[in-house]
Formats: sequence, structure tokens, C-alpha cells
Amino acid sequence: MAERPYRYDPAHAALVVVDVQNDFCHPEGSVATMGSDVSAAVEMVPRLRSLIDQAHSVGVPVVFVQTLHDDTNDTAMWLGRVTAEPGGVQTGRICRTGSWGAEFYGVTPGSDDTVVTKHRFSAFVGTNLDIVLKTLSVRSLLVTGVATEVCVESTLRDGLSAEYFVSLVEDCAATYTAEAHESSVRNVRRNFGTVVTSDELVGIWAGITPVGSAVSSSSVPRRA
Repeated sequence: MAERPYRYDPAHAALVVVDVQNDFCHPEGSVATMGSDVSAAVEMVPRLRSLIDQAHSVGVPVVFVQTLHDDTNDTAMWLGRVTAEPGGVQTGRICRTGSWGAEFYGVTPGSDDTVVTKHRFSAFVGTNLDIVLKTLSVRSLLVTGVATEVCVESTLRDGLSAEYFVSLVEDCAATYTAEAHESSVRNVRRNFGTVVTSDELVGIWAGITPVGSAVSSSSVPRRA
């Protein structure tokens, strides 16, 4: 069997699942009710769920990233980030701590998975993601989730700056327009890392002896 590429080898890689939450993905979530088309996210999630199962089966660590917002982290700068004057509120109330909208959509962390909470676009900003990955001896990130050009790409950029190999799993990431998704894919491929599909990863992992049955979706994940 041919040697597996380093960055996709379970010995070095982690699967990072970014912001697959009701407010970002569900047809009744905040993003959809504000007018965005979430159909690509809805269609993507079954592929992602299958890839998560495959990662579990070959021993690839899975790290779920969950956005939470409340009055302890919603600064004026954050809320007014695209307004001309301080104090102009740009965002809706998305992924509020403890709300249905903040819950995971169509995926469930298992007992061997880690959940990292973030409050900004990048999963590296203000979190312990870096130490979680180092503890797992991870050198390469296989990044999935939503939205491709926002939180997924921000995490990829910061992952590279933190000295990880980074890869975008193209068909397990989604956003609200095809143009934005495709532009981000091109940008990642040109500047930050590799672009791979879930089928390519499963093919690369073929032949690896399973480490056991897939982690039960009823298990309680670790919170980092």
C-alpha cells in the first residue's frame, strides 16, 4: 500500500468541525430567517456526518468548535464591526449561550471528541484550541463546517500561522452562496493549504485497521 500523505495521516491529523449549529445551518435558524440560503449547509451535513464516522473509525481526533455569544463577549467593536460609527449594531443575536440556535445541527460530539467554545470567527482566537491540538500530538488540520469564507477560512488562516498544516475539506464545508464558497476554496488552495474531498480522505484511509466502532452519538463529549 502506498504511503499516506503526511497531512492526511491519522497519526498527525485532526478533523475540525466549525460552527455546525442550528443558527447557521437550520432552515429555522437565525441566518435563514435573516434571508440567507442555508440549503448548501443542509445538504453538506450528511457528508460531514459520514466523514466524522470514518475519522472515528481510523483514530483521527475530532474537535467540534461551537460559537457562543452573550453579554460577556459581545463587545461594541464586535457588534459594530462593519458600521461607520461605534455603537452601531450590525449583527443579529446569533448562537446565544444556552439557546436552541447554539446547539449542534445534525452532528453530535461523542465521548472521545473535544468541544472548543469560541466567540469570534477564528477557532484559535481566545480559545484553548492550540493546546488541545498539541496535547493530541496533532500537526495537521482537516477543517470542515460553516461558513466557508468566514469562520472556516479564518480558522484555516490562523491554523497556518500557528504552524499547522491546514486543509479544507471542500465538500464538508458550506456557506450561503456558491460564489462565496468557490472563491474561498480558490483562496485556500492558492495561499494557505490544500483542498481535499471527503471521498479522497476516505480513500487515503482505506485499509487502516479500525480502532473500534464509531463513537456513540449518545455519549457526552469532553469540553476543552
